[in-house]
Amino acid sequence: MSKSLSLIIVLPLLLTRLSAAEISLWYLFMTMIGLQAIVDAGFSPTFIRVIAYVRGGAGIRELKECHHAGTGTFDLQTLNQVYSTMSRVYRYLGVIWTFLLLVAGTIALQRPVTAVSDKGAAWLAWGIIVIASGISFQGALYSSYLQGMNQVALVRRWETVTSLAAIMSSFLVLLAGGGLLGLVIANQAWLVINVARDRCLARWAEHGILRTFVRQPFNRDIFDAVWPSAWRSGLGILMSYGLIQASGIIYAQIGNAASVATYLLGLRLIQMVSQFSQAPFYSKIPLLSRLYAEDRRADLLRVAKRGMTFAHWTYVTGFVGLGLAGAPILSHIGSHAPFPEGLLWSLMGLAFFLERYGAMHVQLYSTTNHIIWHVANGGMGIIYLLTSCLLLQSIGVYAFVAGMIAGYLGFYCWFAAYHSYKAFNLKFVEFELQTSFAPFLSGVLGSFLIFLNCR
Repeated sequence: MSKSLSLIIVLPLLLTRLSAAEISLWYLFMTMIGLQAIVDAGFSPTFIRVIAYVRGGAGIRELKECHHAGTGTFDLQTLNQVYSTMSRVYRYLGVIWTFLLLVAGTIALQRPVTAVSDKGAAWLAWGIIVIASGISFQGALYSSYLQGMNQVALVRRWETVTSLAAIMSSFLVLLAGGGLLGLVIANQAWLVINVARDRCLARWAEHGILRTFVRQPFNRDIFDAVWPSAWRSGLGILMSYGLIQASGIIYAQIGNAASVATYLLGLRLIQMVSQFSQAPFYSKIPLLSRLYAEDRRADLLRVAKRGMTFAHWTYVTGFVGLGLAGAPILSHIGSHAPFPEGLLWSLMGLAFFLERYGAMHVQLYSTTNHIIWHVANGGMGIIYLLTSCLLLQSIGVYAFVAGMIAGYLGFYCWFAAYHSYKAFNLKFVEFELQTSFAPFLSGVLGSFLIFLNCR
């Protein structure tokens, strides 16, 4: 809901109150902040699972031996050790993240900042982001703890409240003419507030267990239990989301401000559509895992087919709808960053459709408790890099989208689908006729209409 409100309330003001160079810089800031997931290296989701295992009664020996069945009654001392080790890991990663922002981030911003009129304000905004991001990174400790302690509903409720407050703050700042610097201050202040919020929630949740913890030394056994899963998750993030996000940073070094703003805007919009379309299938993953454990394969496939079909249609509807309405709306409001041209948007839509297709097959196969997504993303990432580098000089920004399509078609999609077909004895034509075929054809037809509409 908050993302939809941000699209409706904040985006129109952002596109009309900031110059093309400032819009490009804003999305570049957001892209760099998003790369935090790479430095996290998969520790956050892994620590969430480990805390959940300990809460279920697993001890250090069970964690290290990858045997997570517990007694149902957790040991407070073990939980204390896990939290202390996790705290050390986040502290070190936070220092690394801040250093990378200061050095690599500043270097990457040298050229884009020269395009804005108030360079001093732009660099001050970047300094605020570096400080706030470092605090936010280390504050992820509290969010991971809360989710591992099964306080997801509590976290989501408060996230909704603070997200709405952040959206209204950004809206008021832009309305008052606060510019890029004001927008960054409003946005980053809420990141720091979110850390304070999660710390307070963590200290009082579960009858205040966290307040009884004492500082423990770094536990190598716990880290050894966490690391194998963490590096696989981290590699998967790096070779998929990380490389795609990095394309915006690379393009900012060679493209003009207006074209960079258009590409980054298009990338952000198509990612929002993709994320929104995940819900119909991803919300069924716990049920799918339970049905697999109960050996109810027919019920599992019925639920999976329905979720996949709904997810594909949701994505295609959002992609085609934005493609047809995006350009007229931005033109009407006087946006300083135009909507991506029809061909670019259509190719982006195809690329992320393929990503959704492969990702859902990866998740379906993952119900078998065999994780392959780091291999799928690794193969995709290698093809993406090779294709993008070979084509960048000849076709410009289209090279990044061509790299995505090549990576997804060349490895990710067929590798993921092969494993799920084999695991559940599925036939390609029969299964896809019921799930992806009609949405895909509708997306192709919609792309053709978008291309004609934008000529």
